[in-house]
Parts: sequence; structure tokens; C-alpha cells
Amino acid sequence: MIELTPEQRKSLQDGEAVRVREDGQEYVLLRPDVYEHLAEGEFDDSPWTSAKLDRLREESVAMLDRYGKHP
Repeated sequence: MIELTPEQRKSLQDGEAVRVREDGQEYVLLRPDVYEHLAEGEFDDSPWTSAKLDRLREESVAMLDRYGKHP
């Protein structure tokens, strides 16, 4: 049986993955809803397009401006 630390239990509750090791084997634990979200193909790990990179840049600049950090 795998024993989880309080920190690992909190991470799982927050929807984060937790890596555990048992008998020399490593496992990744996920909440069922997080796993299903990934397994249903909603997760897009394809290379970023120029349009996505441009949108990310715009969002980053806007966030920096909002916090007064933009040079």
C-alpha cells in the first residue's frame, strides 16, 4: 500500500499529479476527473503555432503592464 504524505494528499486534492515510488517502480497519481480530462483528448500537447505564441506574448505583456512590471 502506498502511504501519502499530507503534502501529496493536498496536491491531489488540488488536481495536481503526484509522483510516488514503490518497490523501485515510479508511478504518477491523478484524481479520476483529471485523468479523464487528459484521456479524452482535451489536452493539446502539439507544437505551438505562431498565433498561439502571439496570443501568449500579448497576454504576458498585458499582465506585466497590469502589475507595473513592463519596461
